Amino acid sequence: MTAGLLADRGLEVLLLEKGVFPREKPCAGGLTLRALSALGLSLPQSLVHEKCYVFRAVLGECVRETCFEQPYVLTVDRSELDAFLLQWAVESGAAVHTGERVLSLQPDLKAIQVQTEKATYSTPLVVGADGIPSLVARACGQRSFNEAAACLCANIPRPPVNCDRFRGVLETHWGLFDWGYGWIFPKRDHLSVGLGMWGRGRNLKALWADFLTSLDLPPVQPQGHLIPVGGKPELAVADGFVLVGDAAGFADPLTGEGLYYAFLSARLAAQVIWALKRQGLPYTAGNLAQYQKKCWQKFGRDLNRALRLNKMARRCPRLWHQAFKGSADWFVKALQVVQGEASYQHLFRWAWPRLPLLWLQSQLIH
Repeated sequence: MTAGLLADRGLEVLLLEKGVFPREKPCAGGLTLRALSALGLSLPQSLVHEKCYVFRAVLGECVRETCFEQPYVLTVDRSELDAFLLQWAVESGAAVHTGERVLSLQPDLKAIQVQTEKATYSTPLVVGADGIPSLVARACGQRSFNEAAACLCANIPRPPVNCDRFRGVLETHWGLFDWGYGWIFPKRDHLSVGLGMWGRGRNLKALWADFLTSLDLPPVQPQGHLIPVGGKPELAVADGFVLVGDAAGFADPLTGEGLYYAFLSARLAAQVIWALKRQGLPYTAGNLAQYQKKCWQKFGRDLNRALRLNKMARRCPRLWHQAFKGSADWFVKALQVVQGEASYQHLFRWAWPRLPLLWLQSQLIH
């Protein structure tokens, strides 16, 4: 995204990608409406695998389900979506080298030397979009990496029986561990199935087979990946460096959603970089700090509220199980955030005065 936006404005941009496209990318592949808005591009219908009108959440015997008049999430295959974005960046004017892994980044007095498996490049600015853990983040001074959620994910053929269960439905399963969930996202000819856990305490690999069995799905070997726990005021800029997306720790600490924050941070980074270039100003940490400020104003403060809710949920999982099983208001309020109709700040302010009663109810029931 950043490469395409800057190249379209006439900047000389080189995009280095270690993989060869199309390449596999472990990801549930759900595009929320707010993510589509942040994308800002017309998404070809051929990339849309399924339009989801139903959200279903399962906690033991308790099932919550909400139907929407319009699709609230579109599912895509990340290998296809990423290939589309890469082609868009090329058409916008970016030079793209695939299959070229970056080995090191060395700042000097005038530029940053980027050493890859094939060549050395000199540039005044590096944008790090290399996920977690990030080589670019380490090069620009991050010593402690973001806390991360461990995830397992696999593509599984749609079951021949009971196949309508997942048609147009996003299904999530809670209570498998203290905080986190399992998911089933429908795709054109398969299901994206996964487990994501914030914190420690359970062995995801040990749970994987049981989770598939509970869904009457065949055993499939999953891929592992990490999602940063967003909401902390992490370092996102340094002299000659900008971090976007997961590399900057921009991901939802409650749902794990990352595409919305990746698209939005990419756009904000491009805006700031272009403004500095137009004004003839160097890419110093001080000049780039406005990017970090814009991110905090647009979504960082809201992610911080979500992080507070994340910490409470991990400390008192029974509290959130009671919210799930009790009044439907909690479920409705949480969905409003996912839909982009409300913020985590609104949810936090609404939830805070109700927590004491919820805690009391959870203790009495327990």
